[in-house]
Amino acid sequence: MKKLAIIFPGVGYTCAKPLLYYTASLAADKDYEIIRLDYGQDIHSFRGRTPLELEPVTSLALKRTIRQLEDLTFEKYDRIIFISKSIGTVIACEAESILGLRGKVRHFLLTPIPAAIPYLKKVNGVYFSGTADPYIPEKTVRQAARLYPEKTGGVFERCNHSLEKQGDTMGNIQNLQKVLECLEWMLEQE
Repeated sequence: MKKLAIIFPGVGYTCAKPLLYYTASLAADKDYEIIRLDYGQDIHSFRGRTPLELEPVTSLALKRTIRQLEDLTFEKYDRIIFISKSIGTVIACEAESILGLRGKVRHFLLTPIPAAIPYLKKVNGVYFSGTADPYIPEKTVRQAARLYPEKTGGVFERCNHSLEKQGDTMGNIQNLQKVLECLEWMLEQE
């Protein structure tokens, strides 16, 4: 069985940071081929964070992503998972449609931005958010959990955009472990 995991980073949250590093590592442990996307230094160092500021950056990152993936032969894979973070959640959901993969991909959405929430209705997968994430209102996180309980992998109380609480290293590691346990379960499902 051929399996593929594509890692969609955030703006400043590259594939080398904990949530993406360890989720990719776990997928590799489960015999998934890993593709780590890179949107370019101009996007990874972008400082704006409002929805209006992120819209053109997300659009540019999506174009660059499609260029990186358009020649991939997705048909040779039996299982495909998109692991995404922040703006990567929007890019992953859009890429599924653009690449003609609707219904063939499972999503693992880490700290989605508000623009990603409407995709929860369409995609197959789960998301994880913190209630103290400065890039998505707590009200939006809780509403998504109410509307899509079957797609709510975890809502982490008082955690930021990295699913962390400042000054709680051990708790943050436990959060990461919860995320990885959910991913492990998802990767082992037929």
